[in-house]
Amino acid sequence: MFQDALRENVGSFVQIITAIDVINGTLLAVTDAAAVVRTSSSYGEPTDVTIPLVSITYVRIFSGVE
Repeated sequence: MFQDALRENVGSFVQIITAIDVINGTLLAVTDAAAVVRTSSSYGEPTDVTIPLVSITYVRIFSGVE
């Protein structure tokens, strides 16, 4: 399942694309309904963003650290 694939990458730097936004940051958690990403410093102060899984159209997982 999609959630399981995301859970395997908790702690990784990701780029999550939705229909209206692109979110870059560290994947903190994945539930059955949402993913939580700590946005990178390019957004200013780090912020935890909750993204409903149904809103996600694409996920890019980067190797290594930000």
